[in-house]
Amino acid sequence: MRQFVESVQMTRGKPASGERPRTRIGHKLILSFVLLVMAVVGLSGWVLFELTDRSLERQMRDHLVSVATLVSTKLSGSVLPYLHEGREHSTLYRNLMLKLQRAEQGVGARHIFVFDREYRSLLDTDGLMPIGREYPKLLFHRRELERVWRGHTAHSVLFYDGDIPYMTGYAPIFHDGEVVAAVGVEIGAGFVDSIRVFGRSVLIFAGLGALLTVGVAWGLARTLTRPIQKLVEAAREIGRGNMNQEVATASDDEIGYLGETMEEMRRKLVARDAQLRLMLGGVAHEIRNPLSSIDLYAGLIAGDLPASDERKQHIEKVIEEVRRLNGVISEFLEFARPAPAQPQPTELAPLVANAAFLLAPEMQSAGISYEERVAPDLVCYIDAEQMERALVNLMKNAVQAMRDGGHLTVRATVVGDEVVVEVADDGSGMSEEVQARLFEPFFTTKEKGSGLGMALVARAVEENRGRIEIDSRQGEGTVCRLRLPQSKDGVLWAGF
Repeated sequence: MRQFVESVQMTRGKPASGERPRTRIGHKLILSFVLLVMAVVGLSGWVLFELTDRSLERQMRDHLVSVATLVSTKLSGSVLPYLHEGREHSTLYRNLMLKLQRAEQGVGARHIFVFDREYRSLLDTDGLMPIGREYPKLLFHRRELERVWRGHTAHSVLFYDGDIPYMTGYAPIFHDGEVVAAVGVEIGAGFVDSIRVFGRSVLIFAGLGALLTVGVAWGLARTLTRPIQKLVEAAREIGRGNMNQEVATASDDEIGYLGETMEEMRRKLVARDAQLRLMLGGVAHEIRNPLSSIDLYAGLIAGDLPASDERKQHIEKVIEEVRRLNGVISEFLEFARPAPAQPQPTELAPLVANAAFLLAPEMQSAGISYEERVAPDLVCYIDAEQMERALVNLMKNAVQAMRDGGHLTVRATVVGDEVVVEVADDGSGMSEEVQARLFEPFFTTKEKGSGLGMALVARAVEENRGRIEIDSRQGEGTVCRLRLPQSKDGVLWAGF
């Protein structure tokens, strides 16, 4: 599987390869606030809704019972036994109906009806139930009516006639101390509409509360995450080796304390790094001086010996190893005392040609064919010296990976505002483990080598605001890809 291994030093604001994605603390904070407010508003709204519903329903029941009792007092139980089937046109029936209709209008009832203990109709303001016909709906109110027959008032539960809610209140009608009939009063439950309006108001309030919470949480999250993000960027800069940027935080809380601790750590790292660089530079300098003397005197000895003398070959081997060691020391010095990049518009083709010229003897002796595909007018905004050394390192690694011959290709293309330079070989390739550690200082898989070459390449690319990517498979070769800026701050250089 193809795997791009990007140097940690090259990656800005992105997780390194293999690092699991992380959620933002701001998102967690907003979600926590919204869930908390929604839970509080929802629970409070539900409690208020239930309390209001029960209160209004209780008031409705009390009102129904009062109205039913009032209507029952206007009816005399002594005359109701005279209401028989077929007497709907009698004067008694019309007078009683007139009373009920006036009461219905006076109290705003939906329906008033009178019935006997067998649930048969005696009076009905709708005029649809003749005397003596049984009310089927009263069968559902048997439990409530049992209280009425014992001389108490009662009421039904909330019912719906289509979409219209209503309740019925019942009151007994007495004659000589006995319950002879009962009156039922149906009134529309208008409080249901109020409850619905209240429920909608709760939902609207919850929605507005959620929106307000999101806004407040977003503001708090930005206040909290901004200094954290700055600390993250500062930590990344330290990880890239940029120790010159001060870790500054304006917070006076725990985040500020963390920032102060990080700044103290940075200063100590800078001091320790300076000491290490000074020590490396001193050690390299002390070693280089005798090496230079050895190189000089060995050259003099080799010059005095005839070509046929076997000792001359030994001396030349000493000179070769001394110069290789001198190259290693040069890498140590470059790593210990890096020079800041001085980028400027630079033609890329001459740098690639110079690197190929330096490595031509090695490519020829290893039987490696070379192909260069770089446009002569291709310009990058880079430090020419640093990038030429980086190209030499990359191409040298490619040559060393093809000891039995092969093909080396260097090509460059423009992608957006970047120049993509690829150094491709068909050598032995690299394992995933090697790719993961490729840019670590002093890591090497060679018998002879300092392990600083790729670390110096990575640092040079970073200093020039670029990126480096590796695409490699074992047995199939390697492609080292440099993404270099074509311009400074997005301004292309034309006619250079």
